[in-house]
Amino acid sequence: MAISPTSSREIQLFDPPPDAVYTIEATSHLVNVSSRTILVYCKHHLLSPARTTADYGYYFDRDAIRGLRRIEALRTVCGDDFAGIKIILDLTAALERLQSDVRLLSQKTASGSAKGNLAMPQQFGLKKKV
Repeated sequence: MAISPTSSREIQLFDPPPDAVYTIEATSHLVNVSSRTILVYCKHHLLSPARTTADYGYYFDRDAIRGLRRIEALRTVCGDDFAGIKIILDLTAALERLQSDVRLLSQKTASGSAKGNLAMPQQFGLKKKV
């Protein structure tokens, strides 16, 4: 009996539910990064906890876990250059915001042209050519 190979051998990472929040210890286990390393990332403003408590407990949500995975991937390329990693993370976040804005403007323009109401350049902070 032959076993047919699956189409993908890619390991799926655990993706936490949107409303889940994890302690630093649980986050450490989920991402396989030490708690101390997570604290170093927080100190260098690479990662922000979802919330902190009076007893200095750090709690991380889905976005923080994704960010932690991204930081770990960047460290394989950048090493311990935390300033460089911070720049890459900031630029990536800015790019994602701009892409979201472009999608939103495209949707508005498409719905405006369907109604016969094309968006005016002033709506987007552009000046009319005279």
